[in-house]
Amino acid sequence: MKTSVLFVIFGLALLFCLSFAAELEDTGRQCGEFMWKCGAGKPTCCSGYDCSPTWKWCVLKSPGRR
Repeated sequence: MKTSVLFVIFGLALLFCLSFAAELEDTGRQCGEFMWKCGAGKPTCCSGYDCSPTWKWCVLKSPGRR
């Protein structure tokens, strides 16, 4: 029982470390990808994406958008 609890705790700690590292990698980008927060104080959207005025995240460009 003690061993399985330790495995669960170590597994959760590993998951937390990996997600934190992925988040650091995302924040190091120069531009925002799909569903990335954009607007004042945030990085601009990458080419092929526009900042949605309603939701304030990067969405795919469509022919009808300006």
